[in-house]
Amino acid sequence: MKTMNRRDFLTRSAVALTAAAHVGAARAAMLDATCIGANTALPGFGLLEAIEALRALGFPAIEIHPFGSPEPAPKVFPGFQFDRLPDADKERIRRALGGFRHVATHLPFQEMHLFSRFAPIAEFSIQQLRIAMEATAFFGAKLAVVHVTAPSWPLKFEDALPQIVRRFREWGDIAAKGGFKLAIETGYPGSVQEHVRLVKEIDHDRVGCAIDVGHQVGFADFNARVKPADRSAPKGIAAYNDVMHEIIDQLGPKIFHFHVHDVDPKVWKDHRPIGAGVVDYPRLLRKLKQTNYTGLLVLEIESTQERAKDDFADSKRRLEKFLAEA
Repeated sequence: MKTMNRRDFLTRSAVALTAAAHVGAARAAMLDATCIGANTALPGFGLLEAIEALRALGFPAIEIHPFGSPEPAPKVFPGFQFDRLPDADKERIRRALGGFRHVATHLPFQEMHLFSRFAPIAEFSIQQLRIAMEATAFFGAKLAVVHVTAPSWPLKFEDALPQIVRRFREWGDIAAKGGFKLAIETGYPGSVQEHVRLVKEIDHDRVGCAIDVGHQVGFADFNARVKPADRSAPKGIAAYNDVMHEIIDQLGPKIFHFHVHDVDPKVWKDHRPIGAGVVDYPRLLRKLKQTNYTGLLVLEIESTQERAKDDFADSKRRLEKFLAEA
């Protein structure tokens, strides 16, 4: 038997340790229950109260809003305006987020006109986005969700595309300096082809896609395949899920984030608790495991103050079950 010398032993040990590290990293990146999160849009809750409620429900991940109000306010997201937040309140929020494994942010989208033809309006909106990205870096979030707002009439997506691409490359550079990624949420532009084209033309390491499972209702792809009267039939529901899977197939590793909930097939209302019936979660989660998705699954549910905790808890349990079975 050949005797192993010290150099061979050290070399083989190093290889084994490297392989073990890669296996450990792969296991850490697997899609499992530690990827489940929720956003803080609990109606009737203040920001710190919402954070504590999600912690008590056992969510390992959380998504906060660097816009809105820290105190409960009707029709306003529990959040904050970072540049107006006292330092003491910033530290309170930072401490409140301390126990979560993952933190993400949702950048402002209400009343935003990032690609307005009128410079003062666009500049104001862009400044709000930059302030929210500063907050994302400050609180150590690793991802920020962002909406593409439609350009001012009569401009169409094709007209505004060069400007949108240029801006997102600039914002991608800001995200890189802040240590986070930007994920463009599905919704606008309104087709698989346009959304995929946008992400690919931006071509920035820090910019990818956030799929909201309910936002493909308005996609041209879905509406071209299914008549309104057939939407709630099995073939309509299957077509809806097909459209979502086409985005995953075409963007692959550029899918950074998911907003999860369900869609009521009776009225096609989204942001319902999971279990309403349209989103095929077993199929979706099998696909995400096959594609080695490593992002979060963040619940976005519209509820009432009385039902919010129960709705989030029930959807969390259902999602955990689907993940375990995928």
